[in-house]
Amino acid sequence: MDERLARIRENERKSHTEIFLGEKLYDTDSWLKKPIRTVKEIVSVFDEYNDLHVLDLGCGIGRNSIFIAEKFRDKKCIIDCVDLLEIAVDKLSQNAKDRGVDSIINGVVGSIEEYRIRKDSYDLIMAVSALEHVETSDVFCRKLTEIKDGLRQNGVVCLVINSDVSEYNAKTKEQAEAQFEVNLPTAVIQSFLAEVFDDFCVLKKSVTRQEYDIPREGFISHLDTSVITFVAQKKV
Repeated sequence: MDERLARIRENERKSHTEIFLGEKLYDTDSWLKKPIRTVKEIVSVFDEYNDLHVLDLGCGIGRNSIFIAEKFRDKKCIIDCVDLLEIAVDKLSQNAKDRGVDSIINGVVGSIEEYRIRKDSYDLIMAVSALEHVETSDVFCRKLTEIKDGLRQNGVVCLVINSDVSEYNAKTKEQAEAQFEVNLPTAVIQSFLAEVFDDFCVLKKSVTRQEYDIPREGFISHLDTSVITFVAQKKV
């Protein structure tokens, strides 16, 4: 692991650990308050499924996966949840137990790069603010292909990806290094998505500019990003 990657991952570990320790899932004013709107919108696609297999890459403490687990608790549903941080998976497991869906949630500590997505295995694969944290743009593209191949017939991919990210010290206004391993222009990521999922039916595609503050080591960073949302369904 090179110096830049190690530094970014250590800073991300510290900032996310602070958030995960200080916030309670669905009972906070932070981004952990509720699942993302897109996940809430697409789950109806699976209402008639009796057997549902989901993969949540970069799951955190269960913001999106626990919502799905609760919705489909009375069906045969398994959600594989992958996160690099042990504390995230520990909190995820506790949250799942507290909400009575621990038999549905399968937490895995590990990197997205190393997690092998088996072919034709999942009905839904989510990666929310996660793929931009793989090691390189080459890995990013390879993982998109793995996601495509990992979906079953009629399977859905749900991606939320930060692009064109910039950061600065909220107090001093001094420019700071963006804590994203892969920080690509919006148009480049859109072209990757169009190429990999060219034969999918696109259900949602948007780009929104977002700004927010996030704790970094020793200061609060103001982050500015173009957020790409992409949802598509695999057809025969």
